[in-house]
Amino acid sequence: MKTNFLISAFCVAWCSITPVCAQQSSADKAQAALFQELQQKDSLLFDFIFNSCAINKLQTVLSKDFVMLYDNGLKDSTTPQSYDSYIANIMKGCDKKRKNEGTSMRREVVKGSLQVFNVTQDIAVQTGVQRFFTVSKEGTATLVEESKFLRNWQQKKGEWKMITETDFKIDHNPQGVSDRYVPDAYVPASEALYNTVVELDSLYFDTYNNCKMDKMAALTADDIEFYHDGGGLTTSKKDLIASIQKNICGKVTRILSPNSIEVYEIPGYGAVEVGYHSFRNSSEPGESHPSKFITLWRFKDKQWQMARVVSLH
Repeated sequence: MKTNFLISAFCVAWCSITPVCAQQSSADKAQAALFQELQQKDSLLFDFIFNSCAINKLQTVLSKDFVMLYDNGLKDSTTPQSYDSYIANIMKGCDKKRKNEGTSMRREVVKGSLQVFNVTQDIAVQTGVQRFFTVSKEGTATLVEESKFLRNWQQKKGEWKMITETDFKIDHNPQGVSDRYVPDAYVPASEALYNTVVELDSLYFDTYNNCKMDKMAALTADDIEFYHDGGGLTTSKKDLIASIQKNICGKVTRILSPNSIEVYEIPGYGAVEVGYHSFRNSSEPGESHPSKFITLWRFKDKQWQMARVVSLH
């Protein structure tokens, strides 16, 4: 024990008189100071956004050329948001808050996840894990999102400002948060009916993807009802096909999500098809996030036709 004590005392004494230890100590202090400063800026940012709505103070944290980047997984392209758009969204939220509308939000950084790295003297990277909560009027907080973030900070004239943030590994249903019902794995009641409807789906969207308008018309019922959660209701077969020819033909490709189709018989009528699909626009990168669709196929006069469609995005 005495020997160990003497060695430790010697090391402390040696460090106190060498320039190497002095430099290390100085660097550690600078790193700790930077960590605290960026941590405080992080806290201020979300106080301005969710609590004080001090929009005019955001410029003390964000650079004027700030860009927010949202990761959409391996399948889809990253979505950028400009400074002006980011601020506009915050202002909308604050307006709703002043009118006592909308949902109150709270954000926290997972304890121990925050890290800061110096890239150069004037560039730093900050990473961490964050959680977002909705807060009821009674004060009950519900976790609704968990994600990782990576920020680039730049120092100009002695002031650190954020120039980019990337949110990734975004989980909108963190484990243990939701008690939402999860159904058992789908098993077709009739293999033959399932195969028939899957083939009908393939035939119809071959006409959609390849501009086969005559075949599309043959597969579409004269009394078609097409419900779209963005575009509303269309009940004219002629208008529906004309719209597809004008806006979709040669421009948009539909992609069926693998193994997503479920088929249920409707005795005396036909069958209902439920599934997920995405779309690729030839003028845009990537493809849309998979969305749900419901199709009623009617079997009449020995012919299958699409009679009702519900398209949800």
